Amino acid sequence: MAAVEVESSRVTVPELQHFYKITADLKDLVDDLVKMKRSGSQGGHKDQVKQCVVKFAALKSANREAHDAADRASCEAEAERQRTDAIGHQLQNLQYQKIHLNKELHVCLNYHGHDGIELVSEAEFEANTTEEQRKGPRGSHSYELARLTFEMKKREELVSSLKTHELRRKLYEGKLSLQRKFLDSLQGHLDTIYAAAEPVKKEFNKSGPPIASLDKAEAQAAALLPAPLYA
Repeated sequence: MAAVEVESSRVTVPELQHFYKITADLKDLVDDLVKMKRSGSQGGHKDQVKQCVVKFAALKSANREAHDAADRASCEAEAERQRTDAIGHQLQNLQYQKIHLNKELHVCLNYHGHDGIELVSEAEFEANTTEEQRKGPRGSHSYELARLTFEMKKREELVSSLKTHELRRKLYEGKLSLQRKFLDSLQGHLDTIYAAAEPVKKEFNKSGPPIASLDKAEAQAAALLPAPLYA
């Protein structure tokens, strides 16, 4: 009985408290019946049995109500858990937004304009853009932002052009290297040809009698010819 009272005192659900109360009452009735049977008393058994039957019926009803209450409490706990999870997700999203905004704020606080950056002049910028592209009058934030964007595109074009010229320079250097190697190899061939032609040159430089196949008149006429250019 004391254990039931302790359990009942810890419960805050009314249906479960009612279940514990009926259980305690039924236990008391059964204890009385056991005592009466052991003592041999014959009076009052029927009343005690009737009360036990009534308590059993009430216990069944209280048990069903307690289960229904437990189901409702479980549903409420699940709904509360889902609400807690949703709040937790919202808090996490807010923390991410806070981190992002802190980064953006840090960038804005450390922005010093375009000091130290050589930009195209305002006259050149206005000459190469339309009024719609400038997005505002001189000195305005939108105007300076458009000017910086224009400068960035110009520099990207220059970088792309530089890369193209660097690629062409490397191609030309490769071609020149091949041609230089070819010219260097020609010197060896020229030396070989010169060495092979040296005996012929010596024969032409020799002074001797006229060629026997020519008659005297032809030999005299041939002697009057100038020296060959290749001698």
